[in-house]
Amino acid sequence: MGLALVRGVTLTETLVAVLVMSAGALGLAGLQAESLGAGREAYARSVAVQRTLDMLDRMRANRAVPAGEFAVGRGPPVFQDCLHVSCGPREMARFDVAMWKCALGAWRDTAACVQLREAGALPDADSMPGLPEGDGAVVVNDATGLVTVRVFWRPAGRDSPVAIAIASRV
Repeated sequence: MGLALVRGVTLTETLVAVLVMSAGALGLAGLQAESLGAGREAYARSVAVQRTLDMLDRMRANRAVPAGEFAVGRGPPVFQDCLHVSCGPREMARFDVAMWKCALGAWRDTAACVQLREAGALPDADSMPGLPEGDGAVVVNDATGLVTVRVFWRPAGRDSPVAIAIASRV
């Protein structure tokens, strides 16, 4: 009598294979989640840089107004709708600051930003939501002539805001 050959896979081997495959799938899911988070952060940084450069370009385009006219702290300023009415340099500066603040995100639901969207100056809030808690400031150093434009926002899951700042002469 000879020994019979056992063919097939035992239950233990099957369970080990399932365990190894599950660990691999969990690892891939973790990498995917990390990749999505890094992509969101990179997108937010690129939007912040774009908004920072946008403000500097607006200031360069309106050299008739001293850079200090663009210096802002909190919310969008009171402005005149320069899309439908002829504006002077100072009115255009306030209009540009309002557009910029509304594009950043934190002020998107204020009356000024709603007015800009209704006038067609900005796309609807869903198309251009801005950055999470996104805001910005313009600081002018009269001694050096440098203008620093700063954009900051608070990414999901972070306690402190992230900021991008670009200094330039305008």
